Amino acid sequence: MTEASSSVVVVGFDLGHGETALAKTYTDKTASPVVVDLGSTGSGRQHVTAVGEHPTRGVLVGREAIDASGVTSLYLAFKSPEIDRDDVRTPIHLFVDKVGRDARERDQDLSGRRTVRWVFGAPSGWDKELRRSYAELLGQAGLGDVEVVPESRAAMLYARDAGEVQVEQGQLGGTVLVIDLGSSTADFTSLLGYQTGPPLDTGLQLGAGLIDRTILERQLDRHPMNEQLQEILQESRFERLRLELMCREAKETFFRTDRSRFVDDPEATVGGVRKMPTRSGSVYFEVELTAAEMDAAVNAPQPSLGGRTWRQAFRDSLDDVARTMGQQPDMVLLTGGASRMHFVQEEAREAFGADRVLLGLEPEVAIAKGLALAGRMSVRADGFRADIRELLQSDRIGSLVQDRLGDLGQRLGEAVADGMTERHVIPAFRRWRNGEIATLDDMAAGISRALHAELTEPGNARLTAAIAEWQNGLRPELEELTRPICLRRHIPPSAMELPAVQVSGGQVNVPFDSAAATEVLDNIAKVVNVVVAGVIAMALFGAGTAIIATTGPFAVIIAFVVLLVGANETREAAMAKARQANIPIMLRKVRSESGLVTKLRQGAETQEAELARAFSAQFLDSGGQVLVEEISKGIAQDLEALADDAELLIS
Repeated sequence: MTEASSSVVVVGFDLGHGETALAKTYTDKTASPVVVDLGSTGSGRQHVTAVGEHPTRGVLVGREAIDASGVTSLYLAFKSPEIDRDDVRTPIHLFVDKVGRDARERDQDLSGRRTVRWVFGAPSGWDKELRRSYAELLGQAGLGDVEVVPESRAAMLYARDAGEVQVEQGQLGGTVLVIDLGSSTADFTSLLGYQTGPPLDTGLQLGAGLIDRTILERQLDRHPMNEQLQEILQESRFERLRLELMCREAKETFFRTDRSRFVDDPEATVGGVRKMPTRSGSVYFEVELTAAEMDAAVNAPQPSLGGRTWRQAFRDSLDDVARTMGQQPDMVLLTGGASRMHFVQEEAREAFGADRVLLGLEPEVAIAKGLALAGRMSVRADGFRADIRELLQSDRIGSLVQDRLGDLGQRLGEAVADGMTERHVIPAFRRWRNGEIATLDDMAAGISRALHAELTEPGNARLTAAIAEWQNGLRPELEELTRPICLRRHIPPSAMELPAVQVSGGQVNVPFDSAAATEVLDNIAKVVNVVVAGVIAMALFGAGTAIIATTGPFAVIIAFVVLLVGANETREAAMAKARQANIPIMLRKVRSESGLVTKLRQGAETQEAELARAFSAQFLDSGGQVLVEEISKGIAQDLEALADDAELLIS
């Protein structure tokens, strides 16, 4: 843990569409986050996400904004990805600034005596650029150090570290479906090994606010002064927002109430009353929810859902998500205040299995606590990433690659030479013998071109396998470089082990699916392409023809031609003369084809090994530095990917 991280207060600021909650934790402690008192009406644990401007009282938030008379502006449910719009930017700025100032006044830890990091959540469908713009907007509200993380990641960390969900570690490490039910949307996100996947789009705006509006319309329809109420709501958008909120709160009270109360007394009600001014006096609007009335609202056809009820549309969404995932999740985590609705839990358990569906003690503040945990983890991870950067910026990986370069050169040489007698030399010899090739130099050049064409085929199996197997041999020594960092940061050293690459049937793969595993395979492919396009091409089209013409299996053919031309010069001169001579076809066929082919095959293993050594030396002479640079770069990228996963093990 760094010096800076030992004194940071982290605040998870769950700015929700319907409600907002804050939770705080400390980077030098391991206790679960605690909810910050917002001083709002009721429990003080949540604010309605509402902000208004009053000519004398200034900016008001939560219930104060809703209940105050004389406000000149009132905004509810304003969180949106369209942050360039004034009706989104303005209320976000006003609300965050006011809630932040109130929190600092109420809590000494947030008053400036300690460093504070504010962590906000974003739906998993928001990309990095949108999250960055959102963080800039939030930072303008005077909070200072602001971080934005996916809410699905916060939900996962809440389940893992808050101590409020009875979950097995194996479930968290597998496939997890996070269902975050809010007022405006229902977000479905899959995670694998703590890594957030793309949002699972069901094509529906399935916010629980649809139920609130249904309750409102049903209550209005049977009100004896319906016309007067409708007149008020047409004239005042503020009043409609207030009544919708009143219906939402009645719905939440209903689902917080023990179900046995409504079973024992079917006429039992929850609700509230609001006095509303009219031109000729006042009207009382009352919400009364019985079990039957709530069932009617939940099961009312919704035009925006294609005539389906909210419950049916939710179940259809679960089925769509299950089909999209293609597998049964190891765990389904419900978050958001709307997940308290009994039938939501029932439908999820029916769709995925009762033992897989989990709900925290307080789902309405789960994301706030998860955001605080995400921020704590992020601060602690800063020191870990600094250590990793220092390692990657040093020459230790390059030195390790350089020390093992000879072994790689040998493997590459073998990948080029292995089997070339049968694939290239014998067919070329037959074409030369039949007069299709003029000289042995032409034959060697043709073999060089054929080798290059073969090696530049996409996904060349021999080169890929050579580099993968060589990198597997490097893994233990790389682990020794990262082990001290992991131990210092209380991370299992295995978290920074490069995954072992399996080579089977010419194919390479990693036996588990993760971002780091994908990065390793991608980097091996990049290195292979560099080797093929650069180092091997340079060797084959440079000294390659001469190496082929003087080394390995070709030497057998050269010796035969030297006898034909009857050269009396030195050995080198005789070989040069033989390579350049255009021998008459009759002389080429003096000896039987089968005899020379048999001789080539009998000595193929020894001759190809000799050629492999010659190519290995040439690769290192002409491209050794390129190999060191490119392979070191690829390994550094591998370790960066591993570090992204390893960070998630920090709590």
